[in-house]
Amino acid sequence: MKLKYTRNHTSFSEAVLLASILGILFSLTACKTVDIKDKADLLPYMLKPVAFLTVKSPKNLEAVWPGLMESIEQRLRDLPALGKVTGINDRKLKFANNPKLRSQFQTYLSTLSLTGISDKELAWKLEKELESPYFVLLDFASFPCTKDCSSNEQWVIRLKLIEAHSGDLIFLVRKQHELAEDEKVAESYNALAGKLTTELVDEFASGFIVPWHRWRYEHLQPASARINRTEIGI
Repeated sequence: MKLKYTRNHTSFSEAVLLASILGILFSLTACKTVDIKDKADLLPYMLKPVAFLTVKSPKNLEAVWPGLMESIEQRLRDLPALGKVTGINDRKLKFANNPKLRSQFQTYLSTLSLTGISDKELAWKLEKELESPYFVLLDFASFPCTKDCSSNEQWVIRLKLIEAHSGDLIFLVRKQHELAEDEKVAESYNALAGKLTTELVDEFASGFIVPWHRWRYEHLQPASARINRTEIGI
């Protein structure tokens, strides 16, 4: 008895179609990417008070910036995993009669956004004044692309949760987007900023969770040492 062997050949047209699809996917991922970094165990950071910090508006977004930040702040307040949120207006009230602290806050924010390093002395003062051991920072940067970029402008938007006194990064969502020519028209420009910041917070919300296997491990602990999910509202 002879065994019959068959071999599947991909036609030229199928190969061309596959190459086209891969090319489209590559171009899409090249112009917009999302990165997430987090600690291995997020349980200790659930439902902790946070202060919402924002950088200065990028050029050409000044008119819509306050509305964007208000929208993000409200979304953060709605997240079940976060505790009390000290917002922009809360912060302004606390700094109203303390120009020195307001200046220190600007110094701290500039250092943090430019270097990613938290000035621990300033952070301690802000943590005490804002009554928040954790900061949620919205960092929105607009700058020219490199020579490998298909556009002459790109945005890098970060939403990060950091421990105030140590500067440790707890959770980060980063979105990068190269602007197409039709996205640089004022109306499209503003709408795109709103769309991307909303997506950023959605990514933060979907990722800032306690995985089931972490809860399983917790439930295997002795009752005296076990963390009850109901006690932290999850």
